[in-house]
Amino acid sequence: MPSPQTEFHVFVLQQPKTLYRACFGGDEDALLHALSSNYEISRQPPHPADLRATVLHMAVSGFENGDQLARFASKRPDRIGTHIARLELQPNHGICIADTGSVGHWSIWGIPTRLAQFVADVAHV
Repeated sequence: MPSPQTEFHVFVLQQPKTLYRACFGGDEDALLHALSSNYEISRQPPHPADLRATVLHMAVSGFENGDQLARFASKRPDRIGTHIARLELQPNHGICIADTGSVGHWSIWGIPTRLAQFVADVAHV
């Protein structure tokens, strides 16, 4: 098993980037919850990655491949989500990202209401 990542290159988004985020519906409350970090929602127990690197506790996960995320979600809808939101992130809004975890996985830092402005589409899994 590979060693856990111990360094992260976090940068302020400088160009548009499309990422996908699992959620439990497309209404405003469901999206704001999905775009809030484990820290913001006081997730208990904390996710193991959050215990390994606290900075991840304050981010939300995004994926480059929406189909891959939909496959994950369809296997664990109770845990991952029943819907996939497509985020069309734009620069100049204070959004920060870092390539973390597995291939195609990104950590996203941003204000949930601002991130919600970039939800382009929500599809049921």
